[in-house]
Amino acid sequence: MRTNYAVGVDVGGTRIAVGLVERKGRIIKDARRLTPKGGPFAVVDMIIDLVEEVITGVHQSELAGIGIGIPGQIDFSRQSIEFCTNLPLAGVDVRSLVMSRTKQEVTIDNDGNLAAFGEARWGAAKGARDFIMLTVGTGVGGGMFLNGEPYRGSRGMAGELGHIVVELEGRMCPCGGKGHLEAYLGRAAIAEKGVEAAAMFKGRAILAQAGGKIDDVTAECVIKAAVAGDAVARGILLDCGYVLGRALVGFVNIFNPKLILIGGGVGEAADFMVERAAEVMQAEAMAGRRDVKVAQAVLGNDAGILGAAALSFDEHDSREGMH
Repeated sequence: MRTNYAVGVDVGGTRIAVGLVERKGRIIKDARRLTPKGGPFAVVDMIIDLVEEVITGVHQSELAGIGIGIPGQIDFSRQSIEFCTNLPLAGVDVRSLVMSRTKQEVTIDNDGNLAAFGEARWGAAKGARDFIMLTVGTGVGGGMFLNGEPYRGSRGMAGELGHIVVELEGRMCPCGGKGHLEAYLGRAAIAEKGVEAAAMFKGRAILAQAGGKIDDVTAECVIKAAVAGDAVARGILLDCGYVLGRALVGFVNIFNPKLILIGGGVGEAADFMVERAAEVMQAEAMAGRRDVKVAQAVLGNDAGILGAAALSFDEHDSREGMH
């Protein structure tokens, strides 16, 4: 039976967003809350509460199911969370817990994969068969579409683009590795650079964004100061763009995509960082670099919700033999 709606869940290190999505990609109703800090079951309870909020009044027969994006390594075939850097969800059977309470089919996937799914179905990558998406926010995630299909690898764990090594024995990454891209581009890394600048006279514009309190300096303070024209804050983000560009060189040389999308809260707020990354990639990449377009994603905070819903529609239709 063809269903009208699916629920998309985007679980982030900062907030959880849930939406009721119709088949044409319109979000009918959504709910968003800060991600709770009380442990894994507080996160699961929040997911369930938000799902129940958005499906109120919708008959169960109208729902294709629930798609959930998790910021971690997902064994897609087993639907298990193998590793999760910024949330305590590794080893937690999120799928079964949500299914048992909502009585709906649930499919989980990496949040970067689903952001790419959303952009492919209804966003900036519509019609692109070979593209890469990087989501730059609390962490750095990613997803890849090759030959028109999401590429997940042998166990569904491919696409951890934020954990490519960009500096040998470099900065410690939240995952425990060294020199990974996330260690240079995630919110924590940008905030650290902002604090360093704010501690000196030259960083006064960044400090002003934090209300004069150095302990309140965040990545958003750096971004806002940069957008307002502060040279120091802009320099921090241009340095991030250089590192990002060096990573893009590797992605282009290996995968030869037609399009690279940069999304996430940080990626979509700092267009000059993305422009700098594109310049570096164009200067240094080999494989078809003149044909590669680097652009910002267009779905914003809705990308994860829409991608998760798209996955749920596809899984439902596959079960029903509609593909």
